[in-house]
Amino acid sequence: MQRRKERGMTQEQLSERIEISKNHLSSIERGIYIPTTQIIFRICDVLGKTPDYYLIGKISKNTNRMFEILQSLPNDTQRIVLKLLETYLEEIHYS
Repeated sequence: MQRRKERGMTQEQLSERIEISKNHLSSIERGIYIPTTQIIFRICDVLGKTPDYYLIGKISKNTNRMFEILQSLPNDTQRIVLKLLETYLEEIHYS
């Protein structure tokens, strides 16, 4: 949403350019839906930047450390941590 606004675009304009509904884009911007890889690439084409910019945001030392820790975990544990994070984000979004 921030990048879209920086570029002076409305949700309607961006949704038309990336070929999804305005409601779907709104849900993506609010974190309700996770965009598909195809939609992420379309957003990158229209708004610029790389997929990691939209998926991760700014990288800080803490972010790098978090990735190091996650990468050191077994795949099954990574999936559990991801599910915990998704549940946490869902809870704070609706509270």
